[in-house]
Amino acid sequence: MKKTGNEKGSVFRCPVCGAEIVVLVKKYGTFEPVCCNVKMRKLSGRLAIYKCPVCGAEITVLTRISPMFIPRCCNTRMVAA
Repeated sequence: MKKTGNEKGSVFRCPVCGAEIVVLVKKYGTFEPVCCNVKMRKLSGRLAIYKCPVCGAEITVLTRISPMFIPRCCNTRMVAA
């Protein structure tokens, strides 16, 4: 798959109102979100995403308070996606 620079977990912020969005599914093409009639800015880094190896459920971590966060699903440890 061709890289778009907007991989899953990428975060964009509106420089006017501060609204933030996260890319959940990466696709082809260029993603250029606009808010308040201004192009949103891509933040450095990405959110951590985990996937259940059993059912395929995915989660993302918005704020990590403990370094010992170990998500589980289907009675199984989720893996970094």
